[in-house]
Amino acid sequence: MPFTTGSVYNPPAGLNHIDRIRVACLNDSILVPININLQIFHFRGNSLTRIPVGEALFQVDPQQLVVQTFSVNIADYYEVQINFYSAVNTVINVFALDSAGNLLERILQSELTYIDRLTIIST
Repeated sequence: MPFTTGSVYNPPAGLNHIDRIRVACLNDSILVPININLQIFHFRGNSLTRIPVGEALFQVDPQQLVVQTFSVNIADYYEVQINFYSAVNTVINVFALDSAGNLLERILQSELTYIDRLTIIST
């Protein structure tokens, strides 16, 4: 099931400027591994065009936590898109950190918005 954070504002400077995001993916199943596809985008400049920052496709074994980190330091806005392929025992949370690693914001799975598909990234 694909979800998005939507576009999240990144203040240009100061104490609330987000340097990187950390996506925590927990498989709460005791038997079944899950496959996850993450896509990270940032929006910059006057046109605020969506630009791919990173993509990760990986498996999370039962009772395992996998954490992925992506830089969004230059972003005016950022977006995380996640697809975990109908896995029911999956918990995904997004954490925004400053350059010192302090938590500035968190987006819990219940706050994500369902979308019909992930954005196609041209290679």
